[in-house]
Amino acid sequence: MRKRICVTVAAAAALAAGVVSVAPSDESHAATLFSNGPLITEPTGGTGAIAGQPLSRADSFPLTPTLNGATTGVGATHSLGVAVAENFVVPAWGWDLDSVTVYAFQTSQTTPTVTDVYINLWTSAPYSADSPPPRPEPLPAPLLSTPLHLAAGPGSFVAHRVSGSSTSTVRPIFAYTVSLNGLPNAGVLGPGEYWLEWSMDGATSPSVNVFVPLVSPRTAAYDLNARLYNIPLAGMPLCWFEGREGYQNEANPGRPYALAFELHGTELPEPAAGVMVVAATLLITRRRTRTWPRGS
Repeated sequence: MRKRICVTVAAAAALAAGVVSVAPSDESHAATLFSNGPLITEPTGGTGAIAGQPLSRADSFPLTPTLNGATTGVGATHSLGVAVAENFVVPAWGWDLDSVTVYAFQTSQTTPTVTDVYINLWTSAPYSADSPPPRPEPLPAPLLSTPLHLAAGPGSFVAHRVSGSSTSTVRPIFAYTVSLNGLPNAGVLGPGEYWLEWSMDGATSPSVNVFVPLVSPRTAAYDLNARLYNIPLAGMPLCWFEGREGYQNEANPGRPYALAFELHGTELPEPAAGVMVVAATLLITRRRTRTWPRGS
């Protein structure tokens, strides 16, 4: 159930000053506020064992003049200490976040096997002390010292993740929607740029790895700047860095990409509109509570 935005009488002055006050309720439904991009590239393209099912085809990129590569997904396994992050921008006058939908697949799994989702929020791009330079000073920090730990709930099938010319690879992506009410201020965000961090855990056999699929086609992405908390190169420690598929060296840096997710919630009203709501509510309340003389 969704939190409804309820403007209190005491909030009238704050609304007039451009500050929004909200209180939780469960009487309205969340809308999709933001999508980082699509996943399905061929709605009925599956063949063989997945005939007629949707496909999510990874975009190819050149590795050499004669060889192409494709990234089906990147690791975001919490138990291995890795995570991913993506940015989004909240417009005026803010959002009241309700939930987020993230996507994942696991090797050789054909059912929704993710059990746990971990969420954090940043107000600038994530960096850590060992991030490749240049690094901002001071280093940013997430809003929560410990990420939200949420039950993944039932997963919903989205598409099979494929690469190259395959149309029969059985690699189902599942969507998981979890609540964001545990964020600071119950998920109410003012205008500005934010970064959502997430990781997941699931089945431990045949592999613990949980993969997040890339937005496909990449040309439909909101932005191409996904960040990873992982090991960028052999011998380096875990750190935050920009994800780039096909990276070989500084002379061949590959290309950035985007990771799919959606945010659900409610757009907060403009202050002027909020004041009008308060005034109307006060008038209705006064009419309902007026003492009328008794009739004979």
